[in-house]
Order: sequence, then C-alpha cells, then structure tokens
Amino acid sequence: MNEECARIMTFLELGISMRRTAIMVGLTLRTVQKVKRRYEETGNNLRRPGNDRPSCASTREDRYIVSTVLRNLHLNAVKVKQQLLQTRTDYISDSTVRRRLAEANLETSEWPQTRERASSSET
Repeated sequence: MNEECARIMTFLELGISMRRTAIMVGLTLRTVQKVKRRYEETGNNLRRPGNDRPSCASTREDRYIVSTVLRNLHLNAVKVKQQLLQTRTDYISDSTVRRRLAEANLETSEWPQTRERASSSET
C-alpha cells in the first residue's frame, strides 16, 4: 500500500487531478482523497498504527479453529464456534472464526446448510 500511496502523491505533485490519478492507479477517488489528506496531516505515506486492541482469541484458539476445520472440512463457521465454546468461557463470534480461517487461507464449507435446503426442497 505504501508504494501506491507514493505513486498517488507523485501524480498529485505533478499536477494530475485526483480523479485522473484514481483511474491511473486503479483505486477509488475517495481513497486518493484520503491518501492526500493523510500526507498533508502527517507528512509521510506510512499507515497509522492500530489501536492495539487485544485479540478475542488466543493463538492457541486460532490453531484449534484451523485444525478443527482441517480435520472436518464439512464444518461451517457456526459449528466450529460451537465446538470452541464448549471449552471456552468467553464468547467468540462466527465472523471471528471466518477471519481466522481466511488468515490461514481456508474457508468453511457451506455444505451442511445447502444439504438441509436441498432435502427440504425435495419434499
């Protein structure tokens, strides 16, 4: 992203319009506006640091989520969450499960849901 920010600022400094810059870089006009405003505020293209919010799942739980799906590829995110909640005291959302699987380049199966829909439509 920093390379794109640098390209954007180069185009803008050369006098190219924001709209034309957005087209040339392949981003939205709003993104170009944000990059320009951040550059004017901070003087650099670096991303701002995050708010350091603690993760709701530990690394051990993240590994559990991934290994559970690898063991049974037909589980969906809700089923994985339910299995995790059997051993965990705090709540974890199914979107968190999906994010952790996406970080591991995996995705949950929709097979159980489509299977139920298919059997109900046959009757």
